[in-house]
Amino acid sequence: MTTPPAQADERREIRIGWFTPTLGKHLHLYVELVILAICVRLVTLVEPFIFQVVIDRILPFQREASLTVVAIVFLAAAAFQILFEVLATILGTLAAMRILKELAHKLYHHLFSLPFAFFRKWQVGETIARTQEINTIQNFLLDSTTSLFLDVLFIFIYIFVLFSLSPTLTMVILLALPVQIAIYAIFGPLLRRRLRVQFDMSARHQSRLVESLSGIAAFKALGAERHLTAELDRTLAHKLAAAFRVQMLSLANGKMLVGIEKLITILIIYLGAGLVFEGEMTLGELVAFHLLAARVTGPIENFSAFWEAWQNLRVSRLRLGDIVNQDTEPFDQNPALPAGITPSLHFDDVHFAYGDGAPVLDGFSLAVAPGSFALITGPSGSGKSTFGRLAAGLEKPTAGTIRLGGHDIADFDPHDVRKHVAYVPQESYLFSGTLRDNLVISNPDASDAALWEALERADAGFVRHLAGGLDTPVEEGGKSLSGGQRQRLTLARAFVANPNVLILDEPTSALDDVARRNVIAGLNAMAGDTTIIVITHAPDTFDRADAVITFGDAA
Repeated sequence: MTTPPAQADERREIRIGWFTPTLGKHLHLYVELVILAICVRLVTLVEPFIFQVVIDRILPFQREASLTVVAIVFLAAAAFQILFEVLATILGTLAAMRILKELAHKLYHHLFSLPFAFFRKWQVGETIARTQEINTIQNFLLDSTTSLFLDVLFIFIYIFVLFSLSPTLTMVILLALPVQIAIYAIFGPLLRRRLRVQFDMSARHQSRLVESLSGIAAFKALGAERHLTAELDRTLAHKLAAAFRVQMLSLANGKMLVGIEKLITILIIYLGAGLVFEGEMTLGELVAFHLLAARVTGPIENFSAFWEAWQNLRVSRLRLGDIVNQDTEPFDQNPALPAGITPSLHFDDVHFAYGDGAPVLDGFSLAVAPGSFALITGPSGSGKSTFGRLAAGLEKPTAGTIRLGGHDIADFDPHDVRKHVAYVPQESYLFSGTLRDNLVISNPDASDAALWEALERADAGFVRHLAGGLDTPVEEGGKSLSGGQRQRLTLARAFVANPNVLILDEPTSALDDVARRNVIAGLNAMAGDTTIIVITHAPDTFDRADAVITFGDAA
């Protein structure tokens, strides 16, 4: 049975319950913020009645002493209003920062606990765009809901006060409410659809921008700057066109509501003047009514902003749900591997395919003896790198079993599996920070002696000649280092982790002959205590191989 799109969206939306533990933790800040906001609005009620008193009881009789008292009261009310507004702003900012910090931590923890396969669904920019939706939801839960609560509360207070001044004019305001509600009902679904398109176009543009900056060296080497700019212009044009359509719809919605508010104001002045002529209202009461009526139309206008924020929330919940509704890897749920496990690796009838694509591994079996030095070779696209990711538990086989020391790795904590089976991919990636930060990321307790030993084994002694040594800053991706230096540092990082099984994907591809021989010598020295598996297109480069496994085109 096919699920209708609307129902599918409901199922993908992130549950509000995901936010409630964090909001509940800071409920006291929320309550204090509401109390301060109530104080601000109560103080603003003083102003209309001050004008009423001045117009009806002071000006006609020229009571200067009373005017001084009223001015002092007005000044005190203004001072309290400013004080309450400052406190509310500080408290609101503090609450927003604390809530956003905890929600972002929760989101990032979930994001990086997702299986490796999740990150193939979207480009990096699209994933980043989804994480940024947490700001929209946080703003809605803190700002929009607070505003809505206060608006609903005070609109009844305002209407009660207005009714006490003039039931006739109050009915004018009440009769306009159904018209405004109808506008919300008409524009809401249209706005939500356009907001979804706007998000998609914005995410695509961000993805293109991230891709362009990440590959800028390749683009410039190809002389493709014009192509790059043209592509960014195209995605930006789509993004701006989608944003324009949203703005036009919001403009139409907002101006229709403003038109109704202006009509209400005109009717209040026209009908109110008639009531003053007939002696049913004083001029001061009419002025006070007009000022209070603006307080009523303000919340009604806020309902329009709230309605638009609600449509934004629906879209944000869908996009954030793409992340949060995905199942994470079973960290801290499965047990750790037994201590002293034998570093043997077995693939038993393993099947694997990327999504709905053709099988990459189809009934693949392999046995690597503990402490051996094995080479894996074969044509590109035959599944060699996939084998490495499967062995480390980064990918999950669609069928079959992968065993480490006779134990099915699917039954154990993924973190622990990756401590025992380290996979070093072809891409030599270094993180922002220092060389030390990069080396100890998998083994924070490693001593400096262990770091230098790993560096020497990886033929990365050049670090000793750097001005900062181990504390030398590393730019994003290690851009300030050569390809060979990055490759040797990633090898050293794997050595520091001290795994039982070490799988290296083309570990010498960026090295010169001397460095290659030194690295291979270091690997030979590790074999015996550690099971070494090297994926390579050049098996003749290695002078030792206890086993050579050749992947076929169909492997």
